[in-house]
Amino acid sequence: MDFFLADPPSDDELAFAPEPERTPWLEPPADELPASFAVSEVIGRGDDVVVALASARVFSDGVELLIERHLRRGSRDHRQWRAAQTEFSGQGAGGASGDDRLRWGMALDDGKRIFEDRSFGAPVTDPSDGHTLRVIRGGGGGGSSKYLMRESLWLWPLPPEGPLELVVQWPAFGIGESRVIVDGGQLRALAASVKPLWG
Repeated sequence: MDFFLADPPSDDELAFAPEPERTPWLEPPADELPASFAVSEVIGRGDDVVVALASARVFSDGVELLIERHLRRGSRDHRQWRAAQTEFSGQGAGGASGDDRLRWGMALDDGKRIFEDRSFGAPVTDPSDGHTLRVIRGGGGGGSSKYLMRESLWLWPLPPEGPLELVVQWPAFGIGESRVIVDGGQLRALAASVKPLWG
């Protein structure tokens, strides 16, 4: 008998925990192959920063907007460049709270405005009164002269017909309120071509 050998796990310990039920306003369906929506537009530009809508993926009940944020070094010295990268990636002191922070919003054709909330620790409630816009994933990196961040905004549910205005503001990097218009009707129509992953 080996004193340090652990007891074999029980059948209950080996059983898989049930998959948690999806909360639709928090994330896209994991079991769908989305339809691609071709779009490539600069939303906002500062002296050394560009924020662009790179593409969109339409699911049966919402739209994932794929965002690219580009930062170039410009005339910054080494210390300034490190500080700019930290702030650009959202890790700076102003991060998700100050007046200079990155802000996202959307204006729907019916006049409603929705705002993205970067308070990840905030309690999640059922948005029974309408649409939501959330950052659902992101990451990036860079080197001695450039830095790139990619993130996704999840719009739930599907947008109404008519134009959608995606709005960005980022005073810390010289981007005033800027916007790009996307056709909500085209996005809605693509939802019919979404395919299930598992047949």
